[in-house]
Amino acid sequence: MSTDTPAEALARPLAAPALPPGDPGEPFDERALLAHYVLRDFENAVAEVEQTLRAADADMAAAAGTPGAGDDTDDEAATQRRQDIARSIVTGAWLNRHNPDWDPALPETHRPDPNDPLLALLKDIAAKDGAGAAAEAAA
Repeated sequence: MSTDTPAEALARPLAAPALPPGDPGEPFDERALLAHYVLRDFENAVAEVEQTLRAADADMAAAAGTPGAGDDTDDEAATQRRQDIARSIVTGAWLNRHNPDWDPALPETHRPDPNDPLLALLKDIAAKDGAGAAAEAAA
């Protein structure tokens, strides 16, 4: 672009994405986008906790002198156990993030806020996903 370019040449509208005739397209759902980001962050947190648990298992095995203690071999049951524990830890932390009295070692302190908008959003998205999966299974 130079100083000789006419002003009307600068302001061209971008072409709209082409949709099939009669298809209005998917309406933008801000809640679905938020849920996507929340679930992504949740899965990232679970992965981090799982890595910490795996390292702790390896450290305990090495300290105990278990043969094969530094190997990357891992049985399916141990992997599943770590995933379950990691999900429980992250879920508990997220559901109790507004509960200063929560202690993960004391289940009786678990009191998530029933009016938590994040919890309501996740329940709504899960219900929609469940209804969609049921409709696909019936088809």
